Amino acid sequence: MFDDFTKHGAAGDARHPRQSIDWRRYEPGRDAPALAALFRASVTKLAASCYDAAQRVAWAAAADDLADFDARLARGVTLVAECDGAAVAFGQLFPLDHVEMLYVAPAWSRHGLATALLARLEALALEARSTVLSADASAVSRPVFERAGFSLISSESVRRDGVSLPRFHLCKPLHAGNFSG
Repeated sequence: MFDDFTKHGAAGDARHPRQSIDWRRYEPGRDAPALAALFRASVTKLAASCYDAAQRVAWAAAADDLADFDARLARGVTLVAECDGAAVAFGQLFPLDHVEMLYVAPAWSRHGLATALLARLEALALEARSTVLSADASAVSRPVFERAGFSLISSESVRRDGVSLPRFHLCKPLHAGNFSG
């Protein structure tokens, strides 16, 4: 199950100039250090336009306990995008009707990887017979979700290490044969 969406060149192929992307499933233990570093870099650099330093530090701390971060990534379905063997993005469905994580390495932002990951995750949700796909998105990722057809349902603030972080609950109705991206 889900193997068709983890191979090189499948639907939603994103490209960095002159480089191709390989897609695969998360490998518990093996991938955790690289994805924790990618997560921290994405949060601290890409979120700087929407979140202050204290908010980014609190958010990035979610990867400080590597065993816990690995366990989070191992649940549900986590897809990893690689270029030349290095992780450049990852996304997760958990449960199979909710985008739990969507992160891109700073050097790879604005090259279509988040959109490609969302298309793959949406296809997996459809395969699992989900009728609605939801996400709790940051201010940074909200536009990516909205371009993919998600609609804002509500906004809230969550607390991380005593710091308030705004986020947005978005949903998209799913219909067979109606992929985004």
